[in-house]
Amino acid sequence: MDKIFKVVMVGAPGCGKTSLRNYFLYRNFTWQCAPTTNPDFVSTSVSLGTQDVAMQIWDTGGDPIVTSSLALDADAIILVFDTQPSRHALDTRLSGLSVPAILVRAKSDQPTYGEWANDNIVCLEACARTGKGVDQVFHKVAELCLEQWQAETKSMVKRASRHGDPIPYHGFEFAEAPNPKRCTNRLRATMRRLFCLA
Repeated sequence: MDKIFKVVMVGAPGCGKTSLRNYFLYRNFTWQCAPTTNPDFVSTSVSLGTQDVAMQIWDTGGDPIVTSSLALDADAIILVFDTQPSRHALDTRLSGLSVPAILVRAKSDQPTYGEWANDNIVCLEACARTGKGVDQVFHKVAELCLEQWQAETKSMVKRASRHGDPIPYHGFEFAEAPNPKRCTNRLRATMRRLFCLA
């Protein structure tokens, strides 16, 4: 597959976005994780059965303007929060999403204060310190990206005719090899009729 999916991690500063990505990519965790000042991405791939899904995983510093601009052309969103989620903030960020998204509660080794589960989105828990649930997060987002891409590709196989009837792109079969000269003559005749030259 030539497609590279852009995955953007969204969340407040210090909620654990960088630690989750670092553990998934490098299998390490540090308590002295420097705050992300400039957004950056790391390219990786996830194996789903026989399919390798290539992704650019973007880490943002939590700035709403920068995050919004990065998310405009994203293929998927990972919305991360820590131990004190704001129900209003979560609902605001989840509203209007037109791409696959998952809600991740980071620092799952610590208690959470407040309601965070949402029936309209995939909700997962992960902890970069212990590694619990981290792989599941990125495998799930890769799965959602692949499903979305396959659905969009399938919908493009058919196009509308002039009368709105779906016509398969590759639905033409010939009983015998077409004659190039005959096809050329037919094309010329069709073009003349289209331009009112016949």
